[in-house]
Amino acid sequence: MAESRPFKLWFDAALVESMATRLSEVEPRFDRARFVAHATDGLDALEMMGRVGLLADALHVALPRPTRAALRALVASMPPPAQSDEAITSYGYALWPYGEHIARYGLDDVDASFDAMIALTQRFSAEFAVRPFLAADADGILDRLEALVTHPSLHVRRWVSEGTRTRLPWGKRVPALEARAPRRLALLAKLRHDPERYVRRSVANHLQDALKDDRALAFPVLEAWAREGHPATEWIAKHAARGLLKAGDPDALALFGHAPVAVDVRSFDVKPKRVAIGDEVILEVRLHNPNEAAITARVDFVLESPSRKGADAKPTKKTFRFADVPLAPGEEASRQSRHRFVHRTIRTVRAGVHRFELRVNGEARGVVEVKVRE
Repeated sequence: MAESRPFKLWFDAALVESMATRLSEVEPRFDRARFVAHATDGLDALEMMGRVGLLADALHVALPRPTRAALRALVASMPPPAQSDEAITSYGYALWPYGEHIARYGLDDVDASFDAMIALTQRFSAEFAVRPFLAADADGILDRLEALVTHPSLHVRRWVSEGTRTRLPWGKRVPALEARAPRRLALLAKLRHDPERYVRRSVANHLQDALKDDRALAFPVLEAWAREGHPATEWIAKHAARGLLKAGDPDALALFGHAPVAVDVRSFDVKPKRVAIGDEVILEVRLHNPNEAAITARVDFVLESPSRKGADAKPTKKTFRFADVPLAPGEEASRQSRHRFVHRTIRTVRAGVHRFELRVNGEARGVVEVKVRE
């Protein structure tokens, strides 16, 4: 299998030349030579975000002033709006330096910057670019974002939710957002019936952030949406609660019909029990419902794996979804799940004993082991 190309290599000399060509075509005052010289000075020695920042700074030294003129050139050089989230993934990263430029140098003209971010988020994303603006004037920017909840572009509507998350991956922390949780939850409520799953997924992720920040405030929202009787909000609520469900939170389990109830575990096994890194095992569980009423058992497994070597090393744990198993009174049913011991971007497989703990409706119900060799 070919190795994936590191993200940092997206921002290379070829991209610098491509950006220079696009900007030269729309802005005669753009200093191409200065941009290329600045953008390639030390580029190869930098990691991804260092490269993005270098290109953003190069834009600043080469674009015309004032800020409004610079942003007008950036917008004019953008490709047509993306029609789907897949299109953004395919070419949008090339515009990341544009967003970083807005974040670093656009605060002196909020109107022009906000318009530029609306344009950018339809090609890539402005979720990172908007963070300094929220830090500087959270209420003013939230006012602007609230006006966009019915925007015709799904990318803009998603930006309203994604850009205001408190725990945005790779995004700068904005304490002012944490202090405005009621406003953010009200904003999410306006987006909860959005016709696009792309937008609703962001709403769910945002609500999950809110549950981590202030459970007492956010859990009633989760309950209301789960019981609203609308398929969109039911999906959002369950997706937002996935962390609580995996952790065996009793309130979340009860909310989604997995309250503690008698369930017999007839068997729980894994085969084979000795594998090499890269191999696959099959987990199988057989359950029985001893109750006089139908139930749905939520089944997960927690994988405990060896961590780095050393006397103070502690095993790592990660919860994986197994299945929801509907069971009629007296019924038995089996389910299987596959797990591959392969290296991931954020997880390295190490040789040793790996333990799978079965959880049924949040309760530990058995452990099986696999010995993994190099």
